[in-house]
Amino acid sequence: MSNGVLVTGASGFLGIHCVQQLLREGYTVRGTVRDVKNQVKIEPLRELEGGDKVELVEADLEDDKGWTDAVKGCTYVLHVASPFPIVADESIIKTAVDGTLRVLRAAAQELSVKKVVLTSSCAAINGKFHSTLLYSKISSLKFANFLTEVFFKLAAIVMLNM
Repeated sequence: MSNGVLVTGASGFLGIHCVQQLLREGYTVRGTVRDVKNQVKIEPLRELEGGDKVELVEADLEDDKGWTDAVKGCTYVLHVASPFPIVADESIIKTAVDGTLRVLRAAAQELSVKKVVLTSSCAAINGKFHSTLLYSKISSLKFANFLTEVFFKLAAIVMLNM
């Protein structure tokens, strides 16, 4: 899979946009979905220009099965999958962290993987959308500092669990 990109959560809101852009840029795309038979989730991917070329594989953040095969032969991994339940509880954090660890472990074991990109949700800032809040350069700087702090904490969690 030369110049191939694995997009985790390919059928999600962010995932489908990433797949679309990668296809436009000429990348070979493999996407993970929880159920390759769920036509409701898969059809929007197939409708993308070039969507018929996207290879879909089953992998779930809550299960080790499928991740080794998902990253096999990929050059890049774009991890955008994340649990997004209507009613969130503390288990969402465990699922997100454990799922990220599954992706990172699989990527670390695959020699073809050169880069892994981890993403987060805008909800990570404060957990709520503020439609009246104006963002400025200072806000961006505070956000960048926040992201740096979160990144180092996540890195510590990952290292302790590997």
